[in-house]
Amino acid sequence: MKLFNLDSKWNLLVSEEAWGLIPFKNILKRDKTKEKEVAMKEMLFVYYFCDIRSNYLQMEENVRTRELKYDIGLGKDWEIDDTIQAAVDFYNERSKSIIQQLYEDTLISAQAIGKYLRNTEALLYERDVQGKTVTDITKLTNANEKVPKLMANLKAAYKEVIKETEDNENKTKGAKSFNTFEDGLKL
Repeated sequence: MKLFNLDSKWNLLVSEEAWGLIPFKNILKRDKTKEKEVAMKEMLFVYYFCDIRSNYLQMEENVRTRELKYDIGLGKDWEIDDTIQAAVDFYNERSKSIIQQLYEDTLISAQAIGKYLRNTEALLYERDVQGKTVTDITKLTNANEKVPKLMANLKAAYKEVIKETEDNENKTKGAKSFNTFEDGLKL
């Protein structure tokens, strides 16, 4: 679903079709400003919060929310309410393929591994009731040795996700899908 796009100046372009979908229409309806500035900021939030190409997606949800709120300029008191949550859920349900979902799940797994490794000092000092170390240092060094392979796999997975996304976007024009030779054969 290609409802959002970024122009060359990194401004969010919302397709006309998006405003016809109830969760996004609700964001637009509640914005009483003349230029619909709040609605555009909230749509930008939804885009960066959900889209697989967003650099913010690599952050944990609470950090992502805080950073986006600040970076977009939504204000200190702004919170994800039912309207925004409905738009986020809608976008997530309709825009992610199984490959994109697997990639996102892999990011969450990698974040958990990162938290574990960040806790190394505490793990090394942790003792059982007999005073022996709970975590063997070899487990930690083995985990560290596997990090470069994990990073390479994440990078390769990201490239596949982007390739799939671009392939899907090239197969559609607006809301109309085209078959392989429907545009004509160019010789």
